[in-house]
Amino acid sequence: MNLKCGISDVVGARIGVYPMQDNFVEVILGALKETDKTGLYVVTDDLGTIIQGKRERVFAYVKEVFLRTAHAGEHVVANVLFSVGCPGDVPEDFDFDAKAKSVELPMEDMPIACAWSLYPLGSKEYFQVIVEEVEKAMEMSKVEVESYHYCTRLDGKARDIFNLLETSFEGVSKRIHHTIIHATFSKGSPSKTKEKIHI
Repeated sequence: MNLKCGISDVVGARIGVYPMQDNFVEVILGALKETDKTGLYVVTDDLGTIIQGKRERVFAYVKEVFLRTAHAGEHVVANVLFSVGCPGDVPEDFDFDAKAKSVELPMEDMPIACAWSLYPLGSKEYFQVIVEEVEKAMEMSKVEVESYHYCTRLDGKARDIFNLLETSFEGVSKRIHHTIIHATFSKGSPSKTKEKIHI
């Protein structure tokens, strides 16, 4: 299947997960091996894991990898970038229509924090789009939303935060095709929640 950039619905992502513990290799590789990659192009290198596929599968895969890592670890951080419509992106020649089995993840109720940045690219109205999406997020009572410098902070259950990110990504990309989300997730940090330390 040959898909052209700009007209395909293939989404790309890169995730790096960082368990703050001695057996981090075991935890990371275990999460990657246990997560079903059906319908996805997945390749791992020394900087993280690249994923390409349909939006629903990409978000589900990233969520599952993070949750499996966070469940096996203690303090775990993940950096994730989601992208669609990049003019320089070339989707792999791959069958993205293969169907994956449904997976129950009881750890979806895990409380996490997320620093969320949204980049609608190639439009003069990008800032208005960002403001509108953040306002929509603030209306979602299941997730705590707070404006920070250079990002928006989200606190809540993993399920609700990932749903918010995917819904936002879908909505913005329908208006501005080249859309990027950058998100930093954290679970189990020993720091006091939301405490700001001036150095």
